[in-house]
Amino acid sequence: MDRFLDTPIELLEQQLFANIVAPLVLDQLVLPGMVERGAGTIVNITSAVAYADPALPAGEGGWGMGYGVSKAAFHRVAGFLAVELGDRGIRCYNVQPGVIATERGALDMKQFGWGDWGAPPDVVGAVVAWLVTSPEAETLNGANIEAQFLCAELGLLPGWPGPEPNRSAIRYDHSGVELERLEAELAARTAASQRLSAEQ
Repeated sequence: MDRFLDTPIELLEQQLFANIVAPLVLDQLVLPGMVERGAGTIVNITSAVAYADPALPAGEGGWGMGYGVSKAAFHRVAGFLAVELGDRGIRCYNVQPGVIATERGALDMKQFGWGDWGAPPDVVGAVVAWLVTSPEAETLNGANIEAQFLCAELGLLPGWPGPEPNRSAIRYDHSGVELERLEAELAARTAASQRLSAEQ
């Protein structure tokens, strides 16, 4: 992975196409049939890079901007589809796997200390199977699912002890939570001010 100033714009375009445009093309192909049947589920495999900054630069253990930016765009899809098509029987979820122990990860990331840990791939499979078969999953339509935590909470993979603490100093984006807090405070102040005015 290259740092931003070393990354050709053409490569960024390819990453954006692969991680956001291509899945949208597939969604437009499969959704009409789902809508016609009145039921269907879309599961997007996303990544925490969609809402986090790397702890290290690309090439030193962090990820490249193209990957992060494209996954961030992809991260918005589930919510939009749930709002637009939820009342027509369509469910859409983001599934964020967390660090998964794979052969590829072991080869690529061992030099950065990432290659020897992570959840088994079956965690993601168990969560996806639950999402597409459980009526209870409907309440999560449009949501981001932290796969390892949901798997442990619901006991979907017997014998698996649960997620491990994250080993890197990733800074997560809390923009939406912060705006929600500020709007709630403003609404409370406005309501209090209106009550005082009404009492005078």
